[in-house]
Amino acid sequence: MNGDCASIAHRTLSRAGAMLAAAALVSCGGGSTGTDRDSGVNKTYLSVDATDADGDALQYQWRVTAGTIDNRNARETVWTMPDGTGLHFAYVKISDGKGGWMEQQYAVSTDTFDIGAPGRAPVSHAAPAVVAIDGAQVRLRVALPRAETLFQPSGAGAPQSRVVYVPDVAIQVLKAGTLVFAGSTDLRGEVDLPKLEKGAAYVVRCSTQPGAPLVDCSSFTMTTDEASVRGIEPALTTARNLRLFGHIALADGAACGTDDAFFGVQTAASVQLRLADGTAIGAPVRVNRYGDYAVDAAVPATAALTLDVACEGYAKSLDVPASTDPAGYVSDQPIELSHAIGNARPRVVKMVANGPEGNVRGRMIVAGSGTGSNTLPGSDHFLTYKGQDTKLGACQYYRALGAVKDCDAQGNMIEPISFDDWKRLNGFGTAADVAANYINKRDLNLVRRMVATRSASGGIAFYVCNSPGPDGTTQQEVDDVMEDGIGGLKQVACVTMEWTSTTGANGGLPFTKFFTFSPTGQLLLSINLDGRGEKYMPGTCVACHGGSTYNGRFPEQPGASAYLGSRFLPFDTGNYLFSSKAALTESAQSESIYQLNQLVADTDPAPDTATRRLVQGWYASSHVLDKTYVPQPWRDADAAPATAGAARVYHEVIGTSCRTCHVSLGDKFDWDSIVLTPARASTQVCGGTPDLALNASMPNALISSDLLNDRVRSDAGLAALMTQFLGCSAPLPDPVYAKR
Repeated sequence: MNGDCASIAHRTLSRAGAMLAAAALVSCGGGSTGTDRDSGVNKTYLSVDATDADGDALQYQWRVTAGTIDNRNARETVWTMPDGTGLHFAYVKISDGKGGWMEQQYAVSTDTFDIGAPGRAPVSHAAPAVVAIDGAQVRLRVALPRAETLFQPSGAGAPQSRVVYVPDVAIQVLKAGTLVFAGSTDLRGEVDLPKLEKGAAYVVRCSTQPGAPLVDCSSFTMTTDEASVRGIEPALTTARNLRLFGHIALADGAACGTDDAFFGVQTAASVQLRLADGTAIGAPVRVNRYGDYAVDAAVPATAALTLDVACEGYAKSLDVPASTDPAGYVSDQPIELSHAIGNARPRVVKMVANGPEGNVRGRMIVAGSGTGSNTLPGSDHFLTYKGQDTKLGACQYYRALGAVKDCDAQGNMIEPISFDDWKRLNGFGTAADVAANYINKRDLNLVRRMVATRSASGGIAFYVCNSPGPDGTTQQEVDDVMEDGIGGLKQVACVTMEWTSTTGANGGLPFTKFFTFSPTGQLLLSINLDGRGEKYMPGTCVACHGGSTYNGRFPEQPGASAYLGSRFLPFDTGNYLFSSKAALTESAQSESIYQLNQLVADTDPAPDTATRRLVQGWYASSHVLDKTYVPQPWRDADAAPATAGAARVYHEVIGTSCRTCHVSLGDKFDWDSIVLTPARASTQVCGGTPDLALNASMPNALISSDLLNDRVRSDAGLAALMTQFLGCSAPLPDPVYAKR
């Protein structure tokens, strides 16, 4: 590596952040191997070293966010980098054939390749007609009654309850006797219904046994046009006298298998009940994503039974414990049978990329390294609270916005628009543009080059081009990454939003829309915002921007409305870092940020909304945002002896880790009027409850979660206030089995 490249690489690698911002990377050099296929600066050679403690043969799959990669079942492959500049990501998924999976990310910058991106002819599409009914999505979450599932810890201690969410439950939804949906629950025990009509009554029929007749298990009337999650506990008949449940996990505590939409891979452990002579009782049952299963079956009361546990290449037959009831197996005496598979996940030792000349390119990304988030139950939950989309659903979302002409059956986009097309359609490049540059340190830790405008037709649009933020908070680090980002180096993606109308959606009124573009201006179906893997649109945006009509995933069928009920987020400078350069300081940009916040408020046009109240509170006396703002209910609580410290909780917890996203929920969770109590927040913040789907799910952004927990661990006073107002000072493990 030459001296200039070595210097750039040292500066860049030394300030890699904790998420995708960790990938502050550089590429240098050129060269050729002498063959047409493997020649040229755009060829990057990836290799990964992984070990398996059990000596299993490892299998490999490869994916990239830009360019092309040879998807070889091998530890080495060739990545043909895209033309143009930017920071691009490669992923390898490694499996041991016995349910152990590991994913590793790597990032390489093409900024120094000097290969221009190809020009594109302008593209424009009209949004297709909306054929979906008006209403909102409902997500059903199917689980067994808690009394059925008391897990016994391996050591001493009282049995503990875990809600067992049940996969593969057959579901039918009927309206006035007419079938409107048929499907089955996923590994989370959930199923996403299409939009249901407001005011209509629905009956849900289900069966927990494959092939068994469906029975009524719930009914409801859609009284709102907002999305909701409805819990269902199927009735278990006494005729099925065996209640068998348990937990199946790998030796390291992780669930066996994987569920990865980006790679298109889903595997899970399963259990099969048998008589001692080998006769199968019912069909195999999959273990859910939390590692739990439940079987209800009609068996001879005193029969000798076995349970076959299988996960990919692993198989084991277990003896089912006899009932402690003198009558044998009876429905009111559930039995636990858990099993630890003697297999651990593969471990990645290192991953490296080289150019054709042999120089190292880029860097392996270790998400959340050195932070508490890696020890959380379900540490991959970030930005998935509202749901997880599919590739086809993401393409259909763009189709509904007129951003693509069509989608093929696999979800590939046909004739997508470019970033330039989007900017042209929204009227950027005039005196109406407003811009600001900052680092959203407490959110995603990205350098953000924000630009907004109001078009002649009244539409409002924002775009922000992102580059990695700093590891630390020294002013020199901030200045360095700001200089790189503003110079267009190591650009990750440009995320855009607009507030415009689409015929047939939201009654013709303007609404919030999301788009994501690559560094070279290509429309993207997915994005990795936190180092926890690629997540598809629009759910990765809805996670923070809210979606009153969205819950679970965007429909994969054409004709759905693109209206999600999402909102723009205001610019909270108390959570930002700024350059010390004269034109880029906070004070120099305060008027621009004020104007950006006014545009945000104008996308929430009702006169009294959570967004408007927050913006008005910030700017009550000037155009400079008041970072000390505390709403009146919190000030009142602070003055009362029993809730003294409320103002500090609002300023140092709510203001840094909750408020910006929650304001997108409107008045459903308005921090200006709600004073937090453990009763409102303990499950989502603290966890440790039977409700695994909700435990420790907030804050739902990786950086916000890590920074809050780091701060609380170092401040005993704040920790005490967290316990008083939220019920804990740190997230708790799930009952009995801490990992998922």
